[in-house]
Amino acid sequence: MAILSSFHNIEVGRKSLLAHSDALKTTGHNISNINNEEYSRQIVHLKDFHPIYDPSWNRETTPGQIGTGVVVEDIVRARDTFIDDRIIAESGNLGFWEARRKFLYQLQLVYNEPEGPNIRTMLDEYWEALQKVANDPTEMSSRVVLVEKAKALASQIRHDYLAISQLREQANELIKQRINEVNGYIREIAHLNNQIQKLEALGDNPNDLYDRRDALIEKLSKIMNITVGRSDKDEFIVKVGSEILVQGSFYHELIGMPNSKNKGFVDIYIGSTERKLQISDGELLGLLYARDVDLLADLKRLNSLAINLIESTNEIHRDGFGLNGVTGVDFWVKKSITPDLRGNYDYNQDGVFEKTAIFKISGTEKLTEDMFINSAGVINFGPNYPGGPDIVVQYNENDTVKDVIERINNSGAHVVAYLNHRGELTLKAKASEDPNYPDFVIRRISDTGNFLVGFAGILNNSGEINAFDWNNVEGLVQIRGTTINYSVAPFDDPAAWIDVNPLIEKDPRLIAAAGGRDLNGDRIPDTSNGVGDNSNILLIAGLRDKKVMIEKDSTFLEYLKFMVGDVGTRGNVSEVAMKKQELVIQNLKKLREAVSGVNLDEELTKLISYQRAYEASARFITYIDAMLDTIINRMGTVR
Repeated sequence: MAILSSFHNIEVGRKSLLAHSDALKTTGHNISNINNEEYSRQIVHLKDFHPIYDPSWNRETTPGQIGTGVVVEDIVRARDTFIDDRIIAESGNLGFWEARRKFLYQLQLVYNEPEGPNIRTMLDEYWEALQKVANDPTEMSSRVVLVEKAKALASQIRHDYLAISQLREQANELIKQRINEVNGYIREIAHLNNQIQKLEALGDNPNDLYDRRDALIEKLSKIMNITVGRSDKDEFIVKVGSEILVQGSFYHELIGMPNSKNKGFVDIYIGSTERKLQISDGELLGLLYARDVDLLADLKRLNSLAINLIESTNEIHRDGFGLNGVTGVDFWVKKSITPDLRGNYDYNQDGVFEKTAIFKISGTEKLTEDMFINSAGVINFGPNYPGGPDIVVQYNENDTVKDVIERINNSGAHVVAYLNHRGELTLKAKASEDPNYPDFVIRRISDTGNFLVGFAGILNNSGEINAFDWNNVEGLVQIRGTTINYSVAPFDDPAAWIDVNPLIEKDPRLIAAAGGRDLNGDRIPDTSNGVGDNSNILLIAGLRDKKVMIEKDSTFLEYLKFMVGDVGTRGNVSEVAMKKQELVIQNLKKLREAVSGVNLDEELTKLISYQRAYEASARFITYIDAMLDTIINRMGTVR
């Protein structure tokens, strides 16, 4: 019969000392990380070591299983992956609204409403200055004041345009910074995956590395919508949409490529410049949305305000006469997208004209809104974006001019229609909704009937073969009128260069306050009504109450109120959405804290427990040592 070793109990005590020493170390590790938000509480699992005898027929006969002590089974993190995945899923939405809100708030500051000074107050002062000139067209002081108020208005528009443009540039810089951050995160995650995989292969639980990786994942999830794949034990996967960012120790970095059609601002690609990244949430999407939707929309609205103010004023001002009898002068500076007077345009900047860029076309016939058309047909304005459906407007014999104008303006086409101050049907381009098309360019006009041909006098002939198409050089051969009936498209971003005509600034007598008489029947005044006449300046001042901003069927003031109100609405929506999402994340983090957080009272309790167990194990070894000493050194020798 085998005798159990006398040193068995020493080994049992040793195992207990080592196990509880590890437990004490882990407890100390927990306590030292109590203020580390990225840390997950670690738990020591103790288990009894396997008994001294294996089950067999020849095992020693003993009254029971003889234990061999305690060992550490493992040290694991207190972590709930379900809560982690919920935080990852919700963080992207918080990042999106935070990014948008910051820029919408700054956009509100640019408009400086309602305190002022702002475009609205400057515009009011401009209208009042026009009215003062109308009250006494011969008074030079009121003309000088008008020039100064007009220059102040132009300066304010330019200021707001520059401020919003700078916000777009800031958003673009932040996008580039976030790309660099993402690349840093995914490189580190891939490196951690490699380290974790090696340690797991040795049977270890690298808890601190897990925490570091989870912290990086959470930061990444706020920047972009990611999903995490944990099903493969050997390959931890991070994806954005259908694209793999990290797979084990391999990763694909993001690339920011300048887009020449978008002011050189970057588009985001993954792995190569052939795979554009599709983002559905996160701070990156919020920055892209702020740059290319929120801020760009307001730039386009400012451009629309500027070009409509310029064009509507100039077309009236050119028909009037100054104090010195001069006519045909623009009040506002006019900059064309091309130097060619017929609108031929070098779109590709290769030195060769490829297209015809026209902003506005007026007919040669005088019409009234209640006139019946007495013909039927279909007007085609072409697509609003490459490959899109043609925007068409049908009319019939019973329609009036007003009916067709309203139908055009409600069609969603890239042009609007109205009767100008001479009663001519006018078609005017809007800001483009597609970056492939320049702003304020009429792209296509055709009519299968007679409305735009003989009735309004815009096109020479009906039918698609006789359409005006901006893709053709010398496209104006299809237009009936002369240079007074069309305007070449403006140079990019009118809100950036709007200003008073230097000729008028130098000599306010050129302000065309007086109207004139048409002597040859072409509806263009040939001789002035006299220096005391104010009929022309009254027409310009009357623009204050006219629905000049046809894009929104509004006056200038109504359009400004819409712009400011829309920014405020978007800002409020983003504020509410952000706070709601913050509350969701806060509650989820509280749930995670309840699972993974370090509770000081609990850890101190464990500390005392492990300490007492350690002390007891040490005393147990001391007792066993004393017993062995008695047996070895104090028992007598048998003779």
